[in-house]
Amino acid sequence: MFAEIKFAQFPVFLTLLAFGSCSKQDPQGTYEGSIKDWAHEVFQGTLIADGKTNRLQVILKQTPDGMLAEMKFSPSGKEDILRSGKWEEGDGKRIIRFSDGKQPSEYFLIKRGARFAFQSKNEITNDDGSLVLLMRNEGLSRKTAYPLRITFEGEGKAMVSGGAVAQDLPGEWKWSSGDILVKVTLPGEEGVEGPTGQPEVYKYYLNWADDLPDELELDKMVVLKHIFNKDRTKSRQNWISSLKFTERPRLKQN
Repeated sequence: MFAEIKFAQFPVFLTLLAFGSCSKQDPQGTYEGSIKDWAHEVFQGTLIADGKTNRLQVILKQTPDGMLAEMKFSPSGKEDILRSGKWEEGDGKRIIRFSDGKQPSEYFLIKRGARFAFQSKNEITNDDGSLVLLMRNEGLSRKTAYPLRITFEGEGKAMVSGGAVAQDLPGEWKWSSGDILVKVTLPGEEGVEGPTGQPEVYKYYLNWADDLPDELELDKMVVLKHIFNKDRTKSRQNWISSLKFTERPRLKQN
């Protein structure tokens, strides 16, 4: 009886061991896919001031000419006010800047559940003190697919192209808490007196797909930017932007 129990447990142990080994299989070679991101976003809402309802629309674009922003404010009974500027991703918010000499010159879109709070450094509120909330108009907004290619090489080395990186960048990969972590650094721009931009670190968190063991799924993407002081010494503060995919992009082996 005792021998039979030991014999029955042995294959189970081997099965679990084999399963654990497969789940930690190291990636090898090149994997390709695409990341879908908003290329044209339209946010709409209202601002209630002095008892009147004023319409507000903000458009954010990702174009070959840069990150462009448009704002249309339609006061009740008055002509529309149009402003054009640029925008960038901030720490948990979108930062919109205008250089037309009007104030405020800087606004923020901060995600609040399914909506986005529209703010400036001087708080913007409705008559009742509530936040001005905008909704993304899904019908007027559109996404674009950006190609992503990751090559896993020996000794923990990797090469990344696409997916917010416009050039082939060497990097490294490793296992991190059950995820395949790929990290590359985009150097700052070179100026007359040395680097003028801030280097950005891109981290890609991947897992093996459950249904197709030879495909990778991109679970999360993190961008880390080091902040420097005026004397070019590194500040203790860093800027971090994280994107977790609800529909995970698939990367197939080439």
